[in-house]
Amino acid sequence: MKIVFSNENTRKVFADRDIHEFSQLMYETAKGVTRDGHSKEQCNDEIRKVFYDVLQVAPDCSRKELRRAIRRHKTDVFEVIEETVENLLVSGWGENPFFNEFVEIKSMALGDTNEFYVPDESILTVSEVSGNHHDLFRQRLGEGRTFAVKTSWYSAKIYAEYELFMAGKVDWANFVQKIYEAFDKKVNDMVYAAVMAAGNKVLPTSQFTKTGSLNKDTLLTLVEDVQAANGAEAVIMGTKAALSKLTALSDVSWISDSMKQERHTTGRLALWEGVRLVEIPQSFAPNDTTTKLVDNNKLLIMPVADNKFIKIYDEGDAQVREINDSATNMDMTIEYEYQQKMGVATIIGRRFGMYTIE
Repeated sequence: MKIVFSNENTRKVFADRDIHEFSQLMYETAKGVTRDGHSKEQCNDEIRKVFYDVLQVAPDCSRKELRRAIRRHKTDVFEVIEETVENLLVSGWGENPFFNEFVEIKSMALGDTNEFYVPDESILTVSEVSGNHHDLFRQRLGEGRTFAVKTSWYSAKIYAEYELFMAGKVDWANFVQKIYEAFDKKVNDMVYAAVMAAGNKVLPTSQFTKTGSLNKDTLLTLVEDVQAANGAEAVIMGTKAALSKLTALSDVSWISDSMKQERHTTGRLALWEGVRLVEIPQSFAPNDTTTKLVDNNKLLIMPVADNKFIKIYDEGDAQVREINDSATNMDMTIEYEYQQKMGVATIIGRRFGMYTIE
């Protein structure tokens, strides 16, 4: 796919230079991968050289000249950066164990269409996550139906100084990684919060919802019911704090030294009464270190056979908004807001259980 830049000078910079090859260099450097015969410093220098050409300034320019050039050419810089961050996000989701097992991801950049197939099941829930709320709605679909995930703009702000990278004070990996980590956290927060919210909205009977003090027999019966209803293995999902409460329900005096070491290292065992445990990472609400997004008192019992019940469609079309206003940031730093259009939906087509611990 040919990229057409908005600025004539940027088009000239990449007239004899392959933008996709340069984007791959930025991607690999951001991932900490250096090319054969190249050091990390050489990769950073090569990236800076191209950006100096885009900014139309010499490498030995003053900080004032550099700052002015960034102001003049910020759109050109962002056009070059956006594709790299988008590629980092797609690859990062693919390396997440939770996503690999429970999340189906499609991306327009990879040629995927916004179309998900769902077979007819006894329970089917479509839950869209939009903005900062997680309201769910139910929709019964017929056999063999397909649907599209509604997409919206999502953004994550970071605080960085691009000129420090250009001045050689910060390497490329650290700069881009900040953008990636901020947006990746945003997506993960939405996914995990949607998972925990699903049980409160769609479970129809008390058979699959339990509330009260944690009871071994009650929990095992719930696991057994979920497995029987789906004819598949079920796992217990929850935060580290929630899963650690299971240890108190079992006699662990008999466990092996390796299992004791595992408990010492992780705070819990990987299996409880033969049932696999899956940790949902805890996270705080944006700019709030007291409000937790995932309930530490909830356990989900979820079947794993062909059950990628979370759907993400990445529409791409990344944008970076820049704030460089001395009235806003008195220290003259630059605040970037990375924006991307995508959709997150929770599609549950199998019986699952929820245990709320009181």
